Order: sequence, then C-alpha cells, then structure tokens
Amino acid sequence: MLNYSTDFENIYKENFDKLYKVAFRITGNKEDAEDALQDAYINAYKGFSNFKGESSVSVWLYRITVNSSLRFIKKIKKLPIVNFCSESGLSENDFFEKLKSIESVEDNVLLINVRETCLQLFINCMPKKQRITFVLKVLMDLSIDDVSKIMNISKSAVKINVHRVKMLTKALIEGRCSLLNPNGSCSCSLWVNYAVKYDKISKVTSFKCSKEVNPELKSLIFSEIGFLNKLAILYKYQPEDLPKDDFISKMKNLIEKSDLRVFE
Repeated sequence: MLNYSTDFENIYKENFDKLYKVAFRITGNKEDAEDALQDAYINAYKGFSNFKGESSVSVWLYRITVNSSLRFIKKIKKLPIVNFCSESGLSENDFFEKLKSIESVEDNVLLINVRETCLQLFINCMPKKQRITFVLKVLMDLSIDDVSKIMNISKSAVKINVHRVKMLTKALIEGRCSLLNPNGSCSCSLWVNYAVKYDKISKVTSFKCSKEVNPELKSLIFSEIGFLNKLAILYKYQPEDLPKDDFISKMKNLIEKSDLRVFE
C-alpha cells in the first residue's frame, strides 16, 4: 500500500479550485465534475513520484484533470431555445415576446443562476476540442504554450481552435444574447419568469454569487474589447462549491485504505 504524500496534498490544495472549475466547465455539472476530479486525483497521486518537472505542476494537473473530464463530457446538438421554437412553431423573437407576457419575478440569485446555466449550455454545444480550448484559454486565461502542453497539440493547432471557438460562440451567442448585444431578444429575466411559472427552477444550476464584478468591468462588455474577452467577463461566477478539505480528506482516506490497483 502506498504511503500518502503530504507534499502532494499541499500541491493539490493549492490548485484545487482551478481544477474544479476546469472539470465543471468541461463536464457541465457538479456531480460529473466531482467524479472526474476523483479519477484525476487518483491518477495524479499514482503518478506524482514520476513527475519530472518537464512542465509546471499545475499544467501537469490540468492535463490529468482534462483527460479524466473527457470521460464525462456530454454534447448537446442544439440550444434549448432552438427546440422550444421548433416545437411551438414560433420564431425566436416571437417566442420571447410570448415570454414577456409572463408575470415578472424579482430574484437576483435566481437571475444569476439562470444566466450561468445558459452560459454553460453554450459550452455544452461546443465540440470536444473547442470546448477544452475555450475552458483553458478563454476562461482560465492560460497561455497558448500551456494549453498546447495540456492538450498535447501544437501551438498552431491551439490558435486554430481558438479561432473556431470564436466563430462558433459568435454564431451561438452574439446575435441573441442581451448580455452581449443590447438588442438581443434572449433575456435572462424572461427565463427567470419562465422557470418560476412552469416550475423549472430545479433545472437551474447553483452558482456562487458572493462577488460582483467591478462596474467598470461590466461596462467593458459593451465596449470595443475583443469578443472572447467579453465572454471571459461573462463567465465570472464560480460553480457551486465543492468543499476542498472534505474532498481531499475523502480521497486521502480512500488511498490509505485501498489497494490502488482497483483503479487501474
């Protein structure tokens, strides 16, 4: 049985929040993200003694987490709004006009959670390579060099993926989302009203809402900064907490009591 490494525990604690965010954004939900992190933790622990420092330890952990998250990745072919409109026989503009007739609900926490759930759905529409690139380069703001090492692809391939991500997200979001386009017909407040009226709140993911973005940053969304930078500002909230100490304690106990061959 392997002895537990305090060095590994400390390193993992330092990187935990970032690794959880990556796993959550790739898998799309807390449950799969936690499962992916458990798998990644075991794999990282088993390989820690062989880590040669050819990249930073954070890049090494990112790579393991991304690979584990791929097992749980799910892709949707169409945004829900497309299906809603198809089923109702309405255009998107007409559909949102219909939503305007629903009684208005004031709930800032629900508004944030609806917005973040919708933003995650945009990620879920991305093909695998583009989704990983978007999470690592745009949301985590990693360098092209680090992303290439994590994904094991060339720097030019990363740049191509970034371009494709930009084109895809512009097609999915820019024309309809009022967060990016003041004239966009899709409004988070309308979806809040819809969720309350039709008892869909359980479909909405919980996000941390303790920190508001600086008002100056908010104004940048409608400024002339690059499109992907605007998206990075939108994806500012963190997913629902996965308690770091509880998670690592559970994994520590599992490793100390188990023969790690069961994970091979």
